[in-house]
Amino acid sequence: RAQTLSRTVNGMMYYEKALRLLAKMERMDDSTTDDLIGEKFGYIVSCQVYGNMKKNQDPKADDIEQLMHHFPHLRVAYIDSVRLDRSGASVFYSVLVKSDRQGSIQEIYRVRLPGNPVIGEGKPENQNHAIIFSRGEFLQTIDMNQEGYFEEAMK
Repeated sequence: RAQTLSRTVNGMMYYEKALRLLAKMERMDDSTTDDLIGEKFGYIVSCQVYGNMKKNQDPKADDIEQLMHHFPHLRVAYIDSVRLDRSGASVFYSVLVKSDRQGSIQEIYRVRLPGNPVIGEGKPENQNHAIIFSRGEFLQTIDMNQEGYFEEAMK
């Protein structure tokens, strides 16, 4: 799974490379280019189990963090559950994190959910909880086994 995620993220980040090429062709400086890319492109990986992997010190969490460090515009959304009391009642949160470019992972948003977001099938519920962190006019959801190509990003 981690290998598939890495291939998918690498492929989708070609959109960022295409925007960098466009900015270079238009002779924009690096600072302006970074601002432009931040405005025009965002990539959120919805990984509902990332929080549990991190709590359990699963090496897969480290792999996801490596991707965030490698791609500064990449964000990861996950579902966090916090036990309220000894009775076992839990509160659920949708959390968005990113790399702080210093080697650490920084929490950007934490939104309390009215209950467990995974009621039916896990895959669409996983995508739905991350939508609140998206912005802009266009949203594309893809499966983890879809790879992107630079030629497609140029369109």
